[in-house]
Amino acid sequence: MKVNIIGRGTGWEDAPRNELSWGITLINLKRDVDLVIDMNVYEDGRWGEIERLGAIQSREKAKLNNVPYIDLKTYPIDTIIKIFKTDYFSNTVDYALALAIYKGFTEIGLYGINMLSGSEYAYQKAGVEFWIGQAMGRGIKVINHSPISTILKTRDGLLYGYGTKQH
Repeated sequence: MKVNIIGRGTGWEDAPRNELSWGITLINLKRDVDLVIDMNVYEDGRWGEIERLGAIQSREKAKLNNVPYIDLKTYPIDTIIKIFKTDYFSNTVDYALALAIYKGFTEIGLYGINMLSGSEYAYQKAGVEFWIGQAMGRGIKVINHSPISTILKTRDGLLYGYGTKQH
């Protein structure tokens, strides 16, 4: 059982359209997905008017197309924390990964989830890597399809001590 988690970074366009896909935040405004997960709080002043309006459009499009929309009100947070015994979530991708593990998927494809340095995502990278580790530790295959992603990569892209390029 496979699910693709699709973010808005480089590589989202490569996600297959004929496989189960969960969209992160506003990606459903660019392509169809089977479920939208958006754990952002748009009213807290961190986001601009464009993002807030985009979130409204995303929710409306999901509703119009009968696509489930998971947010802070509908995410099964208490169950997830109880099962995994942690509340370590630094971004929406973390929540999507935890939900995919919880729902029993055996393979998770990542598209458009890059966590590039020099942006807020650099601070969120560890959370994504933590949840990928949770999945891999349970025997779940995780494949990152993004050509520029820094997930599970060292700062310089070299295998520490050996100096060879990571795959």
